[in-house]
Amino acid sequence: MGSESSEPMDAFESWLLQRVAQAVEAGDVPADLLTELQSEIEAAKDLSQEEGHGTAVRDVAERLGIPVDQVEQGLSALEAQPPVTRKLFIRRIAEAWLEEQRRAHERKEL
Repeated sequence: MGSESSEPMDAFESWLLQRVAQAVEAGDVPADLLTELQSEIEAAKDLSQEEGHGTAVRDVAERLGIPVDQVEQGLSALEAQPPVTRKLFIRRIAEAWLEEQRRAHERKEL
């Protein structure tokens, strides 16, 4: 994968790790979430772009309970959007995931 295509992902990974670290520091999520995320990011770097794409699509389909082809269609529609739109959308998804992690942590704390 060339540097042009990896730069946006590197920026997103950095942003996501910072957001999770902030949540850990605030006590909103467990510290092991950051460790797990770092491990997942590193493991994903060992995959080819095709393998990583396939794994991500299957994971999203499984988590959302929708067919893989629908995830592929959604991804194609997202990729057709301007870069700023894609960035905002992906960050919103990440924020929703982090909020889900916060809620799960709160439930465990009760």
